[in-house]
Amino acid sequence: MTAQHGKVPLQTEHLAWFSQHLGGRFRTAGLRIQFHDSQQAGIHWQVACPEEYQAAILQGLHEGMNDAFPHYLASRGMWITAVLVDDVNSSPDAFYRAALLAVAQARALLELSGRAYNLA
Repeated sequence: MTAQHGKVPLQTEHLAWFSQHLGGRFRTAGLRIQFHDSQQAGIHWQVACPEEYQAAILQGLHEGMNDAFPHYLASRGMWITAVLVDDVNSSPDAFYRAALLAVAQARALLELSGRAYNLA
């Protein structure tokens, strides 16, 4: 493994499903993202997403990335490949949390593999 490969989540895909029981109902959302170290920098949409959820997803991804992989998006790409909407229970807040969860999952898997992200 080169030093460069120890720094980032290379070519991985993560699916996060957030669901929280709120008494008589749930709030739910799902999101799948791909990390691409060799593609255009930034966050890109591969699928359509209802407009009401877009800002929350982007906010969650940016906040999660700033915490977990602070310099990744400046030079590498992330693709949103699935937006899983529950017609009754989805909300912007649920998508925000699903986005945070997807990034946290990527970080946790790197740490479990012994390849912690280099913040330098």
